[in-house]
Amino acid sequence: MPIVKGSLAAGIPDNSVAKQRLINLAALALALGWWGLIALTITPYVDDFKYQWQASVNLMQSGDPYTAQPGYERNHMLFHDPATGARKVFYLYPPFLAYFLQPFGLIDSLQAQWLWFGLNSIVLGLFIGACIWVSGSGWARRYWGLVVLGTLLAPPTRLSLQLGQISIVLALLMVASFGLAYRRPRMAGGLLAVATLIKLYPGLLGVYYLLCRPRKVVWWGTAIGAGVAVLPALTYGSTPYLAFLNVLLRDNYYPYSAEFNISILGFWDRLLVAGPYAVPLTEAPLLARALAVACALGVLGLCLAAPRELRAAEGRTLQVGAWLCAMLLLTPANGYYNLVLLLLPCLAILRYLELSADRHVRTWLVIATALVCIPTGWTSAHPWLYQTLHIGWGLLVLTPPLYGLLLYFIVSVQLARRFTGGLPVPAPATSPPVEEVSDGR
Repeated sequence: MPIVKGSLAAGIPDNSVAKQRLINLAALALALGWWGLIALTITPYVDDFKYQWQASVNLMQSGDPYTAQPGYERNHMLFHDPATGARKVFYLYPPFLAYFLQPFGLIDSLQAQWLWFGLNSIVLGLFIGACIWVSGSGWARRYWGLVVLGTLLAPPTRLSLQLGQISIVLALLMVASFGLAYRRPRMAGGLLAVATLIKLYPGLLGVYYLLCRPRKVVWWGTAIGAGVAVLPALTYGSTPYLAFLNVLLRDNYYPYSAEFNISILGFWDRLLVAGPYAVPLTEAPLLARALAVACALGVLGLCLAAPRELRAAEGRTLQVGAWLCAMLLLTPANGYYNLVLLLLPCLAILRYLELSADRHVRTWLVIATALVCIPTGWTSAHPWLYQTLHIGWGLLVLTPPLYGLLLYFIVSVQLARRFTGGLPVPAPATSPPVEEVSDGR
């Protein structure tokens, strides 16, 4: 894959090796300082990992990760189901995650929180490295320190670390799966299978591999996933999976209309379904579902209409970036912290800019990134702003990250089409010539 020697197309002048090293080390120092500040915010009162921890404890004690054993005292992590009176943990993942996290259930919840923060930080470093490798961006390779700093400063990353979310682990599994798909389909399938067993929505990438190849990833993923999925059943029988099906079919306590849900369903629910998080334009739940389905079909249609089996690696990366964005838009429950996954589409678009100095694409990339970096809850800065944007038409601007995600999707789809036939991207006549060398990838 060619790599740009000078980043003129990306707006960054060429630098000496010594200066690049200085920039990277300075950026890394700032990133470590910011990471330390995030660590200072770790508290048991702001912790989503406690629900995964509680589920692992429940699984060991009763064989059901979703219902606590009678007499268990950590009621602050539980709620009572009004229908059955059972004490349940707010845990909506498949049982495999609780099974995988069982070692954390052997220690105290606060110790587990800190251990998970450390492991999550290591996984974040691996994820950033995987994105730089897969994207092929020469700028990102030379200025990796700036990539690390920018990723850590992004609010979705901060929230993922602070809350102890599983989003960084899922992002690494999906990006690494794509990076290995054409050389190690067995390993790629295994990584995608594990991601799908943790949460269901990464399975949408299986459709991408079926359409755009290599299909071996899907076959290996299905076989490995089926083998791994039986692990909880070997120990606890069918109880965990029956309980999970019950959660999917009967328990509707997930706050789909909450502000942090950056998805198509969440958008229309906020606008047209009455709930505790916003005052809708009108109460029309059936219309909300119909519009959500129509928008979801439109997003999926754009993915299916995209060119397939692109020969250029840059085109394939842009294409999978579009599918990743579509996956986040389509899943009913897409927490804001999941947008950490947008690092790969961002670097893929940056790679395109290294090949073609397209000012319009650069502008849209800046706008999309800026919108994504506006954290949910931003209206809390002022009471008037909060009140205005949680009522009626104000809901249209309540969640800017949704529009940023849409822009990433549209730009990725359009740019992937320019690589149809494996033809190189022509640089505009007004752009200076760009020297290229092979990176050996």
